[in-house]
Amino acid sequence: TSASDTAQVLSSTFVTEEINRVLIAGADSVEVILERLPDHWVARSAWSHPVEQRKIDELLTDLDGLSGQYRSDNPEILVDYGLGPDASPVTITLFGAEWEPIYTLEIGRKPDSGTGAFVRDPENNAVFLTRANILGKLGMYTGLATPENKFFLDLAVYKCERTDIETIVLHQGDQTLSMEKVFATPEPAEGDSIAPVPDRSTWEWVLVEPERRPLAKSKVDGIMNALTSIRASDIDDPGTPMEEYGLWKADRRVEFALADGSEFELRIGAMRDDTAEGQGEYYVMTSQDRTIWMLSGYKVDQIFKDLSDLLPES
Repeated sequence: TSASDTAQVLSSTFVTEEINRVLIAGADSVEVILERLPDHWVARSAWSHPVEQRKIDELLTDLDGLSGQYRSDNPEILVDYGLGPDASPVTITLFGAEWEPIYTLEIGRKPDSGTGAFVRDPENNAVFLTRANILGKLGMYTGLATPENKFFLDLAVYKCERTDIETIVLHQGDQTLSMEKVFATPEPAEGDSIAPVPDRSTWEWVLVEPERRPLAKSKVDGIMNALTSIRASDIDDPGTPMEEYGLWKADRRVEFALADGSEFELRIGAMRDDTAEGQGEYYVMTSQDRTIWMLSGYKVDQIFKDLSDLLPES
């Protein structure tokens, strides 16, 4: 072509609030299926685990009225764009209020320079280059890849504030380390009959079990900080027996109590067999539900320490 022609890629339009299902299909029939419930989205292809709302919103926003620069309508060169039956494109299908397919987009490779991807309506051969970051909204930052559920999942395991945690108990095999915060209490004013309130904004850590002794505040604070924000890398089948994940009577557990009287437990199981070299990933489970989470070895190492790692410098 002698000049670029920018146009809307698909003639079909949709109302975001009426989309009930998003199907993302890749090569080898791999599919990610996201469905809308009354108050949130779930991944039906990942044991109906909740979806991170921000990610589904951003994807639908980019697809709505998607435009691109016209490139070609020659069926013989579709494969050059990563499109068509002889390539391995990713296809997104949106389903409407009556669960009927109303929008289908085929996504090919990234351009050699610049942002975006080559796309087309599967019903015709017109190829467009969209500068929208469609592949990035699918978690495919370097180019076409197999769709993965974990990109869309809500992987927040637990979150609280530093000041919420008051006690931490680490179980590792037959060893238990129980630690608690000690708060400074101001001296009562002369003649004041009301007991002074401890200052909960500052504290020291004391070992309670197996013996009472002071601990290095900065070192135990490191464990506490790791516990305030726990985010998984993926999930696994909650229907599999806990024994297969190493979570039945797990050797490593951490329990902590909060200022409001609530408690939380994180149980560490076996390392996943197919994890890459390095820190690896562990199966974990909490006291909140039956979800099987995957947690990085780095995060596990932040939490579980030996007593010698927590003592003050001599």
